[in-house]
Amino acid sequence: MQQRHSMSKICSIDASSVPLYPPRVMPPPKPLNLPQSFIRFLRNPLLTIPESVYHEPLVVLSGLPAIVWVTDPALVKMVLVDHCDDFPQDPLLRRVLGDLFGNSILTSEGRHWRWQHQTVAPLFRYGEILRYVPAMVAGAESAIKAWSAAPPGSTHAIDADMLRATYHAISNTLLPGGGALISETMRRGTADYVQGISWSTAYAVLNLPVWLPCPGRRRMRFWETRLRAVVADMIHARHTSTGDRDNLFTRLLGAVDPETGQTMPEEQLVDNLLTFLLAGHYTIAMTLTWTLYLLSRAPEWEARVLEEIRQVVPSGPGTGEHIDRLVTVQQVLKESMRLYPPLAMMTRYTAKDVELAGEHIKAGTLIGLPIYVIHRHRKLWDDPDRFDPSRFAPEREASYSRYQFMPFGAGPRICIGAAFALIEATAMLATLVRAARFESPPVQEPIPVSRVVLLPKDGMPLQVTMRGRASEQAHEG
Repeated sequence: MQQRHSMSKICSIDASSVPLYPPRVMPPPKPLNLPQSFIRFLRNPLLTIPESVYHEPLVVLSGLPAIVWVTDPALVKMVLVDHCDDFPQDPLLRRVLGDLFGNSILTSEGRHWRWQHQTVAPLFRYGEILRYVPAMVAGAESAIKAWSAAPPGSTHAIDADMLRATYHAISNTLLPGGGALISETMRRGTADYVQGISWSTAYAVLNLPVWLPCPGRRRMRFWETRLRAVVADMIHARHTSTGDRDNLFTRLLGAVDPETGQTMPEEQLVDNLLTFLLAGHYTIAMTLTWTLYLLSRAPEWEARVLEEIRQVVPSGPGTGEHIDRLVTVQQVLKESMRLYPPLAMMTRYTAKDVELAGEHIKAGTLIGLPIYVIHRHRKLWDDPDRFDPSRFAPEREASYSRYQFMPFGAGPRICIGAAFALIEATAMLATLVRAARFESPPVQEPIPVSRVVLLPKDGMPLQVTMRGRASEQAHEG
């Protein structure tokens, strides 16, 4: 009994220790049997990954289902890039998320994916993204305004606040026109929706019949319908006021399939806009949430970040010209995404029999690419569970494999908004830290749990104290 309890233990911070070792998942020492694995998967899929995966380049687990965990950067590159046609996207993604995201850029394959990708790619060029920085800063300032109205040192649900702030930003950049009703529906709907994800994913992994009763499915279906409806309403409203602005909506509206010559039907517009709304603000919101928590426990790094922000942006709002000069801010963000990657896990499957590191892998085998584990792998990182943003000093970062640090995936299907996410997180974090100080209340440490995006299990309560004049300057800007 004691051993089983230790398998699901979460290692928490020793507040008196320096350096900082934030909470992590304690993996089971040995592979689990099917009943153990099923129970732990429902609690947190990361709890099913055995200790050996943190040490070895490749771990083959037979059983139901058979799975191969791949962590070596060279093997990851082989799966995602060199032989990507032999390792297509796992159909369980479409089974779990297909009713919500339909045939979007996230869930589609082949030519359907390529023409959608080509349609929106120009919006995500680095120079194009920089012009959105003022709107990103405004998103952060919406949270600052709410905090300023509360007594100093009040405890706030930072995860919820960041979801609102990042939605504010994306609705004024890529998707102008989304209002407060959509924002609140997105926040409540997504929070409810992800509660059923583990059950649906477990059923998909075990290839259980879709008609089998599944806890949480009715709630997921309700929010799928509701979320798609509010996006459809937004589309109808935007049809009459698109203007000439180059944004995601107008690009998708004018997109033409090069093979059929047809424009994107409204259902597929909903698919893609909903994908960008959820993926585009939920991942950034959780990145900011984890980063503010880490800074609340690492005062020396908070001081470094604040000093840099005050030098680079001494007054007024941040702009696109400031982003590349916020080097320490980006180091902290990258270390936060290493420890708590927005996307904790990717999966592929083998389209045919293949060889990986001398192992013969049969067609149809599930390939697990555990980004959370790769980012903490004992042979890839020095003292991997330590919070140390200096890992991402430019000279050190240049020595890492591209497939060793991949918070937004890698290969042809890397998140198209990866650069957008880093720029937005940089602009918003700089604005937030300049205006406020964050402290962790003396409660249980946040537990990282994978629900597609890596979340703090019971939310992220932090005490917020405004810095006074810095806050006033941010508002005046």
